[in-house]
Amino acid sequence: MFDTFDEDMNWTGTATRNEVHRFGFWHQTFHCWILHRDLNDDFLVLQRRHPSKDIHPNKLDVSCAGHLETHECPLDGVRELREELGIGIADINLRKIGIYRHSDRSNGIADNEFCHIFLLVHENMTLANYRPAWGELSGLYLVRVDDMRNLCYRVATEILVKGFEMDENGQHLKSVLWITLGDMIEYDISYFEMLFANLE
Repeated sequence: MFDTFDEDMNWTGTATRNEVHRFGFWHQTFHCWILHRDLNDDFLVLQRRHPSKDIHPNKLDVSCAGHLETHECPLDGVRELREELGIGIADINLRKIGIYRHSDRSNGIADNEFCHIFLLVHENMTLANYRPAWGELSGLYLVRVDDMRNLCYRVATEILVKGFEMDENGQHLKSVLWITLGDMIEYDISYFEMLFANLE
């Protein structure tokens, strides 16, 4: 069950996930961008959505995301880091970036979300440190922050990402891709303006 809201983010009641997406009720989600920082460069983690997802299967997306259930506050979304990526949550320090209003219509689904966006910084961490859950996602990639910025602001039409895809047994298969904006879930530029402002 999810809490539902009007367009001004006033609470209106509760509904099931199916009802929320059928009728387009506004609801809340948790987004967490993970920044890998080392001596050489800064990288963002991208996840590839699992092909079984009803919304945007196989698309590249924010590092970790999920719906907030009834009575959950935005910070309760940290459970998604454990569920999706296998990250322990006891010592996680998140930085709140802001709230983004996301509306999307695809595959007969009306998705209206208040996305609570957070940033998590990891020093000297690699993708091998994650234990992603097969079924939740199907791959993880690192993208240079500067490359991501250039892609989002359309300075570049294609950028390089490196990481791995997972097979049905959870094995990690090394992968290097050239991606375009069309390979990612589409967010308005204001979403990325919030992200990049906080990275700086």
